[in-house]
Amino acid sequence: MQNKNILSIDYDSLTVTAMRDLVKKVLSQVSKNGLPDKHHFYITFITHFMGVTIPDIIKNKYPDEMTIVIENSFWDLRIDREDFSIKLSFDGIKNELIIPFNSLTAFSDPYANFHLKFPKLHYNEKQIKENETVEKKNIINIKDFKKDK
Repeated sequence: MQNKNILSIDYDSLTVTAMRDLVKKVLSQVSKNGLPDKHHFYITFITHFMGVTIPDIIKNKYPDEMTIVIENSFWDLRIDREDFSIKLSFDGIKNELIIPFNSLTAFSDPYANFHLKFPKLHYNEKQIKENETVEKKNIINIKDFKKDK
């Protein structure tokens, strides 16, 4: 018997989640074992996305989007459930960046000829959805106050 509560399968969302999980797994392997062979990554992310932590001087230079390269010089790559952190050198100064996986717009490993492109999420998309739900609950329909004639 089919469940009539399921209207459709959101393949787009499932695919994007799987792509982000793939990036998470690859970075997790690199954090444990280092980069194999000549692999290197280009990771593009939205700099004003909620949860992104980068130095102000870098954020001012890249107010919307930034691409980092993970190749030879990186330190302390740590993977968490929702984000990853890494130390990179900018103008000879090591800076820690914290990047939520939901902020990613692209991931590329040119050595493997592997490229992913993610849809851009609004930086506070979750908050907007929560607000819309609250707003719908606060809507009063004028029909509720009309008397039947």
